[in-house]
Amino acid sequence: MSTENQSRLIAVKYPCPVRRVTIQWSGQEWKIVKQVLVPSMTLPAPDPLPAGAQSLGFWIEAADGQGGIYQREVMPDPLLGMEQFAKGGEMTRLNHPPHDVALEILVPDIAGISEVHLVSNERPREGANASSMKRTVLALPREIGGDIPDHPGGGHQH
Repeated sequence: MSTENQSRLIAVKYPCPVRRVTIQWSGQEWKIVKQVLVPSMTLPAPDPLPAGAQSLGFWIEAADGQGGIYQREVMPDPLLGMEQFAKGGEMTRLNHPPHDVALEILVPDIAGISEVHLVSNERPREGANASSMKRTVLALPREIGGDIPDHPGGGHQH
């Protein structure tokens, strides 16, 4: 059964208030460190998961805690290395040591949204039967603000 069937995508009427949520990885855990209210904005439709629960990759969802998904953004896993391409087109993956990462996502600021889910589903290692899905659920604080300043040129932003 696909993720789309297990949870339901909830349509959001735009434009509406939106939160710019900063999520930070400290090398050990994800946490929401800042939120800024945007009075009115229209967000793109939630990204689909092409293979449902078997989809591989990394995505962030705004959810209601009851299985409803209001927004989803699929992106490269910020904790993996980066791809480097040679002149001949050959690609290699460069792994980097653990470091702090900050992500900014846009979430509709409407009643019901109470969580942000960070989901990583990696390709099964050789010999393994199933992928290794990891889901981190963060409570979305109702208060606006945060405990870190903007990173106008510093920090590692994705």
